[in-house]
Amino acid sequence: MISDTHVLWVILTVSAVTMGLRLAPFILMAQLSDNQYFKYIGQRMPVGVMTLLVVYSFIHVDFTIEPYGVPQILSALLVLLVYWYRKNALASIGIGLAVHLTLVNFIF
Repeated sequence: MISDTHVLWVILTVSAVTMGLRLAPFILMAQLSDNQYFKYIGQRMPVGVMTLLVVYSFIHVDFTIEPYGVPQILSALLVLLVYWYRKNALASIGIGLAVHLTLVNFIF
């Protein structure tokens, strides 16, 4: 049987590590903001993340059976169109997600 003291120490340790990990970026921000590597990653990472999201979105779609990937394709095209028109990634992803969920749940 685990003692109450042992449980308390585990909770305190986990809490301290969690708080430390959450505070570390704010504490280290001044030191990391001048780092050229992090500036490079900050410029290149959004494209890489979006590419991975698109690949992940289509990886399990079977284009040989109904609905032939139509909801995914329409949603992806809408995301591109909204982003091209508004230049707002959050709005385009939100609208694309809403349309995709509507198509999947109510139409197809």
